[in-house]
Amino acid sequence: MRQRILPKIPLAWYFEGSQFQLEQKYDRALVCMEKARDGFHEIGETKNEIDAWYQIGNIKIFCYLPKDAMAAYQKASSLAASIHYDRKLMGILREQRKLSEQLGDSKQTLAIEQRMDSLATISNDNQVRFVYYNNLGDIAKEQGNYKLSEKWYRKNSAYISLLGNDYKGADKYLYYSNLRNLFVKTENFDEALRYAILSKDEFQGNTEVSDKNYYMPYMSIADIYRLKGDSIRCFQCLDTLFLSMPRLDEPREIEYLFILRARCLSSFRKYDEALADYRKADDILATKYEETDGDRIRLLPLMGGIEHKLNHHEETERLYKIYAENIKQLYGDNHAEYIDALGYLANAEGFAGHIESACNDYVIAVNKLKRQIQDRLPYLTTAEREGYWSLVSQLLQNMTPFALEAKEYQTAFTSACYDGLVLSKAFLLETERSTFDMIKNKGTDENLRDFTMIAAMQLKIREWEKEGSSRTDSILELTSKVRQLEEKLSDHCRSYGDMTTFMNIGYKEIKEKLNDNDVLIDFTDYVSETRGRVYAAYLVDNKQENPLLQKLFTESKIDSMQVAYPDQYYESPYAESLYQLLWMPFKDKVTVGATVYYVPSQLLFQFALESLPMEDGTLLGEHYHFVRLSSARELVNIDKKLDIDMALANTNAVLYGGLLYDLEANDWEVEAKKYDVSSLLAFRGDILQGDSIPLLPGSKKEVDAIEKIMKSHQLKVESYTGKRGTEESFLNMSGKSPQILHVATHGFFYTPDEAKKIDYLRGYEDAMSLTGLIMSGANVAWRGKELPQGVLGGILTASNIARLDLSNTELTVLSACQSGKGQATPEGLYGLQRAFKKAGVKTMIMSLWNVSDVVGSEFMNQFYENLLDKDNHFDKRKAFEMAKSTIRDKYPEPFYWACFVMLD
Repeated sequence: MRQRILPKIPLAWYFEGSQFQLEQKYDRALVCMEKARDGFHEIGETKNEIDAWYQIGNIKIFCYLPKDAMAAYQKASSLAASIHYDRKLMGILREQRKLSEQLGDSKQTLAIEQRMDSLATISNDNQVRFVYYNNLGDIAKEQGNYKLSEKWYRKNSAYISLLGNDYKGADKYLYYSNLRNLFVKTENFDEALRYAILSKDEFQGNTEVSDKNYYMPYMSIADIYRLKGDSIRCFQCLDTLFLSMPRLDEPREIEYLFILRARCLSSFRKYDEALADYRKADDILATKYEETDGDRIRLLPLMGGIEHKLNHHEETERLYKIYAENIKQLYGDNHAEYIDALGYLANAEGFAGHIESACNDYVIAVNKLKRQIQDRLPYLTTAEREGYWSLVSQLLQNMTPFALEAKEYQTAFTSACYDGLVLSKAFLLETERSTFDMIKNKGTDENLRDFTMIAAMQLKIREWEKEGSSRTDSILELTSKVRQLEEKLSDHCRSYGDMTTFMNIGYKEIKEKLNDNDVLIDFTDYVSETRGRVYAAYLVDNKQENPLLQKLFTESKIDSMQVAYPDQYYESPYAESLYQLLWMPFKDKVTVGATVYYVPSQLLFQFALESLPMEDGTLLGEHYHFVRLSSARELVNIDKKLDIDMALANTNAVLYGGLLYDLEANDWEVEAKKYDVSSLLAFRGDILQGDSIPLLPGSKKEVDAIEKIMKSHQLKVESYTGKRGTEESFLNMSGKSPQILHVATHGFFYTPDEAKKIDYLRGYEDAMSLTGLIMSGANVAWRGKELPQGVLGGILTASNIARLDLSNTELTVLSACQSGKGQATPEGLYGLQRAFKKAGVKTMIMSLWNVSDVVGSEFMNQFYENLLDKDNHFDKRKAFEMAKSTIRDKYPEPFYWACFVMLD
């Protein structure tokens, strides 16, 4: 009698497919999982069918078939939702979100995140929340917000503790691994190592010694030692890791060992050995997989990078070319990885001497990147934009150093490079301004309230962060609310119009705005491995077809001057050196009497070109008309005259000065007598000295005099002096700000280390919270005392100002110390300058260092006399230059006059 052979049950197919997955035999794993899926469907085991669909998605990922993977995940998530299989659904959604992010589908990413938010809200399953918090931690890490990321990951600590010490499983391992990877990202290698060991112990506790994967956790430990620069322990871990090799039979598993060792060898400059290991990894894969296999493709840029370090430039170019072609075949020519591949290829072609091909590939990559940015930007929240921009902006920032190396000083490629620079400067600022303008002009009252609420909530989060772990739950709850509000607002904004139109301003549009003989000098910088920070500039006029890229100097040349105080740069012998560095490269290219627009970068934010003395003692500003810009885009809308509407019912000007910083003081005159009003050394700074914030007697006389000048010309003026000049009164101007805003008070800018000495600022780390203005009643908060009920802090930070609507304000005058200082970044200067520009102010007057109270008042009085003189017709720049000249005649030392700058 013939024995009947029973068909294999679906569960058997599932387990067999899982085993093939572990062995990385994905073709056989896929066949098994598809049979398991069909079998589970036939017998109505929906949960198992969902698992099979999910595993099919995972297999498709490893086979580099992302669209097929997404289709499998979508099928799995739909089935899971239909039977309320929440635990599995959250895990599937997390994988979908990661995949849609990689594919650059922002709309789908947003929809998935909203589904996850909704599921987490209604579910009481601890494991659902475990996956959800991990996902939020991942997102925060992608955005560069590492403190927030840690808070989300640690939100799972209670759940992990419930699992007990005897529990050995994937959740605890994942918890440790997430923290390990986060601390690697923040370069806290000791903590990273601690969690790497915990994750190793967790993994090995659930793995038999005989298991072929037993030593795999040593991969991450070796990598951490590599990053610590500890070659001995790094290679000891690698030796332990390689104990696994005799037990491995799948080429992909063996390949990983050689890739890690190659990376470690490269870090310790053993390039020949590293290249040999990369080639060995490829040889291992070649025993089973074709050249078009995804893992083999990923090896190409790794080998190319080592060939570059060995100066084998032709081979580097060959490898990157194959890599780019294969990535294009895998993902298409608009995928982010293909754009990166073109950038790598362009640099390789440049080193190989194939400049024309390199420039062409660079331009193609940048154009594709711009289109990608325009597609993705409307779907991103503020935090997501910052994270996204930090990833993609590197391509734009690398163009200038490439052009200099390639000697592309004035070609079509130079124009493309300059377009990249214009796009990169103040990109995030312009994005937020565009969003606000769209909401203000086309949005509803609810939209405006949401926008204002988001800014207020973000400030509250920053305040809570100072208090440490005691506020963790509040921070996370409010962060979630901010994200949801931003997503809701983004949905509305997309229906109002295009928020990326500012990206259309480039070289052509800027050039057309220049008059004959006008020039624009747009400074830029980059960091060289051998020379440190290097400066260059683009010179633009309306006659040349392309801008001129000018090599300048290294920052070390300025550092070597060892100047103790910034005003010394305008005195001999430093002035001569600065003149040679900053102006001589342009002297023969600019006509005397021309208008020179200039945009600083990095260290150059500290200098005013117009104040540099020439050999005959005259200033550059006496031979040229200088206009300082926050971004070259400002040139498109610049207006040198102040547009004062005398018919306005609203106030034309609001003045702050003569502020009482001590709440207990009642009489301004009594307090003022304690200070030497005549002293030129009474500064609007140095507020760390003494037990209280010093009064500025000159500021009271200043606003009184300015008010008198303005009223004599029929301007409507409101002055805030004494106790009236509070933070609250300033914030209340939002949406109804005057055309002229004048603030005479103390200004401040501190680094995080300096802020540790100040109770009110201790704990803040971002420049926008460490820069600001001192308002009435600030003394209590500044000294860390408890504020009376209902009293605001009196410390007006740049963060506070940035959330206001001051778009009606044509001119803001900051008669305060260090108001022109901040943290320099490729994006621009983070501080009061950025805050007021973000709030919508068109022109600013600021100071670069501590201002004498007396001379500051004289300068400001003279400026307004000039501005309102009928012969000057509200020409703000002429009035500013005249005031500076008057003060220089009276006080020749640069300390008193060179600090003032006007910014458009």
